[in-house]
Amino acid sequence: MRGLKIFSLAFFSYLGLSLYANYFDEGLRDTIYSRGFELSMLVLGTVYALAFFAVFALGYSAKIELPPGFLAGLFFLLSLSRPVVITPVAFIVLVAYKKGVNPFRLFPEESLLVSLLIPLSLYVIVGIPLRDRCLRYELVGPLVLAAILAVIGIAYSKLSLRWKTLLLFVYSFLFFLGTFRSLTLLVFLAYFLTVYIGYPQLRKWLVPLSVFPLALVVGMSGGLEAVFIRVGFTFLVFHNLVRLSLPWGLFHGSLLLSNNPRHLVASLFDGPTNYTYFFFGQPIADFGLLGLFEAFLLGMFLRDSERTPESLVTVLSLMIYSIDPGVDAFLLMFIVSTLLFLRMERKSV
Repeated sequence: MRGLKIFSLAFFSYLGLSLYANYFDEGLRDTIYSRGFELSMLVLGTVYALAFFAVFALGYSAKIELPPGFLAGLFFLLSLSRPVVITPVAFIVLVAYKKGVNPFRLFPEESLLVSLLIPLSLYVIVGIPLRDRCLRYELVGPLVLAAILAVIGIAYSKLSLRWKTLLLFVYSFLFFLGTFRSLTLLVFLAYFLTVYIGYPQLRKWLVPLSVFPLALVVGMSGGLEAVFIRVGFTFLVFHNLVRLSLPWGLFHGSLLLSNNPRHLVASLFDGPTNYTYFFFGQPIADFGLLGLFEAFLLGMFLRDSERTPESLVTVLSLMIYSIDPGVDAFLLMFIVSTLLFLRMERKSV
């Protein structure tokens, strides 16, 4: 049950922060609603967040094993969100699966190297977003990929904890230059869970080690108040997605398969940039009440990932990270591929 316990702690902490920002602090509430949303008690969003979490927990507890063919088909379907770039890569990944090759297990150090080279090369060739904010959205896709590769490398590599600690600070600096606090947090989650799960004798050091990356995330956000505003606004977006999507959904799968789902959500509310939409925002926006089936499936994914420490670190890191920005096809592809290769390894034993 440790995966569900850790996720629950993150989920309800986030939910508590969002409700505090929207209910109990008038200054925060005024800032959150300054983007044009109508004042709301958020009862609908809160009820559906809790209902979807209950179904997520039910999926976790169901102990149903999904067939590899289903996972492979879902993986390929998700790749259609970017058919020109990702679908050919997905085909190669599926070929590796059929050949009994797990690239996560075989190439974790190479994954770490590539995850370092991506931001470094982009900053040299294109520019540094910290110096030119206009580059931020231009580089978001490759930087997200770099962060996910870093998660896989940290989870699967046999590097010593000392090296992984050093890499944590390197990644924090690189994503600071990219102005992406959420990616700094994602890599930190992978490191935190690696230590928590793999080195129980060192858990007492997690608090002091957490100070720097968390302080950096708060600083990049513009202070603690800005963090509350971000969290509160994201949940307000989710609440309005619930309101518009009941009973049978608004996008009917096009949000999941969009190559820029957060821009699609922002355009729904005439927003100028990208809007994050909470962990269950995509299932309910796409499928309405039928999104409960996706919540159930996500719970099954988390339970399935607990079979090895590496897969649990990877899947749990990505899920906790997704609580704020929401689930999308790109993130789900890495979750599903982790489980697919896990099945392959179990078959070969």
